Amino acid sequence: MREYGVSEQEAYIELKKQVENAWKDINHELMFSETSKVVPMPVLMRSLNLTRVIDFLYKDGED
Repeated sequence: MREYGVSEQEAYIELKKQVENAWKDINHELMFSETSKVVPMPVLMRSLNLTRVIDFLYKDGED
């Protein structure tokens, strides 16, 4: 934050936007990419579910 001269609030808002965009990318890739045709769906779902758990644990947290 000091390096870019922004407040904690501004950094939080920007990080939240980046997380939302990452979720959009993850969902799009899961539904429409060639990887979803090569990698078995149960493997992809495990990765997605792990990501969901991590997001839930850290969402709106201070840590």
